[in-house]
Amino acid sequence: MSSIYLGYDPGGGGAHGVAAINGNNVVSDTLLTAQHAIDWFREICRDREIIVLGVDTLTLWSTGPSGWRPADRALRATYPAVANSVTSSNSLYGAMPINGAVVMRMLAERVESLPITETHPKVLYFALTGNVYDYAEQSGTMIQSLTDWIGEEEININSEHAWDALISAYAARQWHTKAWTDDLHQLPQSDNEQLTPVFGDRACFAWPKKVRCEETAQRDVAAAPVQQPGGGARGRDLWRVAVERLQRAGHDDVAQQIEEYRNTLNERSGWDAWLKSNFPALWELYEAGE
Repeated sequence: MSSIYLGYDPGGGGAHGVAAINGNNVVSDTLLTAQHAIDWFREICRDREIIVLGVDTLTLWSTGPSGWRPADRALRATYPAVANSVTSSNSLYGAMPINGAVVMRMLAERVESLPITETHPKVLYFALTGNVYDYAEQSGTMIQSLTDWIGEEEININSEHAWDALISAYAARQWHTKAWTDDLHQLPQSDNEQLTPVFGDRACFAWPKKVRCEETAQRDVAAAPVQQPGGGARGRDLWRVAVERLQRAGHDDVAQQIEEYRNTLNERSGWDAWLKSNFPALWELYEAGE
């Protein structure tokens, strides 16, 4: 029986990426529903042993503010250029966590103690290349990079979802062969959270290089100079205060928008005016904490 590495990118209607690496045979596709993905995996895994599944979905939950996990916080700190690609668990759309969990569970029923690695294709591409993920404009370059990493001469990929699935299968192979040894799920948790695995302890979050832990990022922030709102580093500190206060008050959606806010110059300056204009009641809530 030959072995196979699988990758899955859970999406909505018509946006389910599936992929498999079986020796020199590399295949991928984009399918309509999670059920189509399950059927595809069952067919391609016939008479083959699934080694590892790489999937772009949550395999670990946090009980902390907004569901931010140590891996999420570390990725945002390590790769600020693509920090907005890392989203808190509580603000994710349903297709990704639900369809991902369904397919993981169905495959786990077929393979006892199936090893799983969580993936994040957009940030992973940046970590490996230093380039921002842009499949619409750079699909040729991205496909060639993935082809080279896998070690093939040519690979056919029909969508960004299939690309995401295939880099997830590649991550699964890299973890299994110990080419990558860092597991982001092993990062230390904070005092205000508990971490709960989705499927016992079988899942990891394989990553190709070391990331900045949250404590390091916090020390960097604490060492930054201070300035009042309207610009500069104090303004950057104050947005963090606003995020924390709004999260404590249960306004996770607005807190996330502040965290992701950038003006036309890609600076954080202006978040306070944005909040005051669009959510005056929440602005008063923020000011009341001063």
